[in-house]
Parts: sequence; structure tokens; C-alpha cells
Amino acid sequence: MKIRHQLRAFIIGMIVIPIICSASVPLFLFILSPERVLMKGYKEIRKLENLEMENEDWEVLRRELLNVPPGVQTAIIAEHSTVLLSTIPNLKTGSTLEDSELLTFLRHTSRDYFYQVVTPKLKASVNFLIIHRTPKDMKKPPKAHLFIVPISMCLIIFELFCVITIILISNNISHSISLLEKATDRIASGDFDFDLSAEISHSHITNNEITSLAQNLNKMRLSLKEETERRTRFVMGISHDLRTPVALIKGYTEALADGVVSEPEEVKKSLEVIGVKTEQLETMIDALINFMKLDSTQWRQQLLPHDIVPIIKEFARTSEMTGTVYKRKITAKVSLPDSIKIPVDKMLFSRALENIFSNALRYTKDGDSISITAEQITTVENKKRVVITISDTGVGIEKEDLNHIFDLFYRGTNSRREQGMGIGLSVVKNIIDTHGWAIHVDSDRGVGTIFRIEIPL
Repeated sequence: MKIRHQLRAFIIGMIVIPIICSASVPLFLFILSPERVLMKGYKEIRKLENLEMENEDWEVLRRELLNVPPGVQTAIIAEHSTVLLSTIPNLKTGSTLEDSELLTFLRHTSRDYFYQVVTPKLKASVNFLIIHRTPKDMKKPPKAHLFIVPISMCLIIFELFCVITIILISNNISHSISLLEKATDRIASGDFDFDLSAEISHSHITNNEITSLAQNLNKMRLSLKEETERRTRFVMGISHDLRTPVALIKGYTEALADGVVSEPEEVKKSLEVIGVKTEQLETMIDALINFMKLDSTQWRQQLLPHDIVPIIKEFARTSEMTGTVYKRKITAKVSLPDSIKIPVDKMLFSRALENIFSNALRYTKDGDSISITAEQITTVENKKRVVITISDTGVGIEKEDLNHIFDLFYRGTNSRREQGMGIGLSVVKNIIDTHGWAIHVDSDRGVGTIFRIEIPL
């Protein structure tokens, strides 16, 4: 229950409980009063047709009955010796007593009871004898005692309600704040590897505004964790890819320095290669700096729409040339309108495609096939997507490895005999996620693997 609802219920209880208790005091007094029994008999007596009395006389009789204190037994006897009303066990209502019998009864019981005989003054000719008796060992309670008991009960109930409600609300708030404080401390110290939602459910804290805040904090923790992992994967991917141009630059400079390349034409080509790789290196470093300055949302907002078809066709063309060298059967089919523009970082997009293709080359053998397709589809929700598929007929991926192939440094069963650090596919996943796209992989052992990139339009 929300804290505001708990406080609202507490305030309502503070108002309603005293009202209920106040209303119960008259009821309590009525239960203890003689009116509950005597007034019922009084009404029955008044219904008797043979008692001709005026309303004023009936009122006198009624007041006499109302003044009977608690614990006092009463009997009303008519002048014809009939017991009209009695709370005395030995005098039954409706019975008839002679005067001598009544006197004998009073004399025999006077040792245990105090008797008071009253004859109310009435205008009518009918006379009544009202007998009151109380036990001799009975102590007459003060009238204030009648009010102390119900008022004390009301105060006890009200105090218990207030104390229990305050304890429950304060415990709920304090436990929620304590949980929130521990979570913020862990996040502030850089610890993102805990499930705050599970801790909330295990703590049996009722849902309130603070637990809602903790849930939002948990979402922030997941976002921070994902962002941190994304940056780590990106930095590792860039570092991995920087090795290629650095190695080429190093190799050509050593060749020039050692005189291995001495012909003017070869020297010129070597310097051109060094220049191209230097520009590539500079571009990658700039991309790394820009990427680290922005989070994924801001980074996507910085992207400009580009024609995606030329990028895919260039990738397909170079892949066909590479396939010839590696003796693979490469087929490419790009069935996309030339007018499609998508916000994309062209260099990163090309890297993602090249890493998937390189993975396909690595896990296929001479004569195997690699297929590249790009098409536009319409989903069930009537949304258009560009789907790029890179499939091969290689060794495939084990089922237990499918859920981990995009993890940083993870190397599957079939890749452990190959050189590599388990970074390439992690870079692909990071690039796809950063663009806000989706990537899926299907594979059968010994049949091949299919990578599918889905780009929403």
C-alpha cells in the first residue's frame, strides 16, 4: 500500500474509532441498566386492558423503573396480588401471592437481602407495590464507575490502533529507506551486479512510493551497467581493430628502414599504404573519442541519414573479391530501393558487416558457400524493416554457445582451435545495439550459421 494511502487510512481511523467508541458508551450503559429488562416488562404491563391508568400515572411508573440501579432486583405487584413484573427469581412474573405469602417470603429472605418497598403515588384507583432488593454483601458501585469502564476501553482501543498503525507505517518507511540507501551506496561505489527488485521482494516490504523509487533506481542501475559494458566492449573492439593498421604501418616502416623496400616505385606504394592506414587510424581514434563523450541516445541523435544501399553493395563487392582469394562461393543479392536513407555511422556499420563476414570465412572451408542478402520486409505490425542476412555452410555453432557468442572474450567450442580473442562478434553486437537495431543468429551444428540484422525504418 502506498504511504499516502496508509496515512489516509490512519487519519480516517483516528476520526472513525472515537466516533464508534462514543456511540458504544450509551449502548454499554444500556446493557448494564435495568431499562433493558424492566422497560420491556413495563411495556407489556401497559398493554393490559384491565389497568385503567392515565398517561401521567404511567410516566410515574416508568421513571420509577428507570431509577433502579444496576444489580438491584425488582418486582411489581398489583393490588390484586398478581406479580406483573419481576426480576426476583423466587417471584415469577404472572404468579399470584397472598399478602401472608409475600410477608413470609420477605421475612425468610431478609437475612440475605436488603428490601425496599415503594408505593408510587398515582391519581388512578389502581395501586402498585414495587419491591427492590439487593444482596447484603453487595457494595454499591459509584456511578462514575459506569463511565470509566467503557471510556477506558475506548481509550485502549484507540491507543492500540494508533500505536500499531504508526509502528507498521514507520517500519515500512524505514525498511524502504534503508534498502534504498544501501542500493545507492553500492551504485555510487560502482557495484552494478545486484538485483534490487529481488531484494525488495525478499524483504517483504509493501509497495509504496519509496519502493517505486527503488524500482526506478534499479532501472537506472541496469542502464548504467549496460552503458558501462557497452563502453568497455567498444573500447576493447576499437583497441582490437587498431592493431591491424598499426601492424601494417609498423611492417612497412620497418621494411623501409631496413632497406627491404628500396625501389622508388615500391617506396611510393609503401608510403601510400602508410598514409592510408594512418588516416584510418586517425578516423578510428576520432570515432572512439566522440563515442566516449556521448551516451548511446545522444550518439544516435548525432547520426545523419545516409544512403545505406551503396554501403551494402560495396561490402558485397569486396566480399566477393575476398571469397575468390579464400576459395569460397560468395553470392550477394541486394534487393533494396536506392532511396532508403538510415541514420548510421558508415564506418561502424561497415565494421560490423566485415566482422560477421570474417567470422564466416574463419569457420568455413574451401568450397563452402557464403550468402549475403539485403531486402525490405513488412512485419505483422505493418512496420517496415531492412533485413541484412549473412549465412554460411560452415561448421555451425554449438547450441550451448549460441547465447554467449556476443559476450566479450567468449570463445565457443569450435573457435578454441582458431586464433582470436573473442572480441569480433562482441563489437558487432555493440555497434548494432548502439544504433538501436537488432541482431539474431541461428545455427545448426554441421549445417551452417545465419546472422540477421534488422534495421527499423
